[in-house]
Amino acid sequence: MTINWMAVQAIATAVLVLTSGGAIAYAALQLRHEREYRSVNNLEKQLSFFLGNSFVAARRRLAQARVGQDGLIPWTIDEPPVVAFDVLDFYEHLGLLVKKGHLDVYDVWHTFYEWAQPVYFDLQPLIESKQSPYSVQYSDLRKLMRAMDQIQMDRMQSKNASHGSLWTPERILDYYRYELETSEAPIQPMSRRARRRAEAAARERDLA
Repeated sequence: MTINWMAVQAIATAVLVLTSGGAIAYAALQLRHEREYRSVNNLEKQLSFFLGNSFVAARRRLAQARVGQDGLIPWTIDEPPVVAFDVLDFYEHLGLLVKKGHLDVYDVWHTFYEWAQPVYFDLQPLIESKQSPYSVQYSDLRKLMRAMDQIQMDRMQSKNASHGSLWTPERILDYYRYELETSEAPIQPMSRRARRRAEAAARERDLA
């Protein structure tokens, strides 16, 4: 019986390719799981800092600087509320971690959006204006906020929602007042049920 060595070699090559492909796929799966684990671990670290006394105090100082007897206290780019930078720097750091792949943007949205968005919209000229000397400093925050806004608007199922329609001065003021009322106690991110109620209310306002 004559052995067809070319056929044997072809079969061996195919087996080798399949084996190598399986090994690569397994390694990729392991790498993805490792990245997911690290992302969750990084998120927990950022949340711990967010709920820590020092950052709670920073958020409270910002709320105190923004809330006056007649509503939000006016400010200018030349004279911004200095206490805002401690808060903005934290969110900028989140944006950097997302850009580097150390955090997942959906996880950041799920955990921090309700806290970051009112501050961002309140201080938007400081972050985005070409006249602001700080706009370059917060480039990663801008990208992060755009991505989170898109997630929020998709969930609201409102194609006509704009970047500014998610928050109004009245809602920003309510947010700061809430910070003043609750910053003495541990603060937890909004629950899923509360989030759905807020999204439904916002959707109704958009359709009104």
